[in-house]
Amino acid sequence: MWQVVLYISPYSVALILLSLLIIGVVALRGERNGRVTPRGARFVLAAIVFLVLAATLMPQQAIGSSDYTVWWIPGQGVLFDYSAMEGLERSMYVRQQIANLLMFVPLGIAFRFAYPKYGSWAPAIAGLLFSLSIEVMQWVMAAGRVVDIDDVIVNSAGAALGALICVLASRLPQAGRRGQRRRTVPAHRRP
Repeated sequence: MWQVVLYISPYSVALILLSLLIIGVVALRGERNGRVTPRGARFVLAAIVFLVLAATLMPQQAIGSSDYTVWWIPGQGVLFDYSAMEGLERSMYVRQQIANLLMFVPLGIAFRFAYPKYGSWAPAIAGLLFSLSIEVMQWVMAAGRVVDIDDVIVNSAGAALGALICVLASRLPQAGRRGQRRRTVPAHRRP
């Protein structure tokens, strides 16, 4: 995860968010035309879940070798450690939170298309439950990762952002329909 965090800048965040918005719009347009199937979206969702699990559960130490550190107070990492951090460490902390947010945006978008009958905000709830399960697995593994409620909050916000992208994209007018007037045939020319 840290290798990804090193490359996050305001430009890359803007580019990623713009890309996600475009993906959401294209997927919604495809759904309206019958091109996006829930089965295909479930395959994409499974691939995203696999990648998120690989990024979040990769042991940093031998399994069972570290203590069971849990930060259940929101902002505990920021409040207690942020003031003692140097400039580069603060930058890394912020980048890690941005990476956590962006990691769950595609999950929210894919969930929306994989399970369309559950409504627009179901991806946010699924993201919350998935993030909680990741933190529980990190605690059980005790492999050098800190269980942090901030991760749950930021990951859930990412899934909610993915759902919001889908909601906003669904409200965009369909391409080609804007500005077109309905043509009527005069009564004297009708067959």
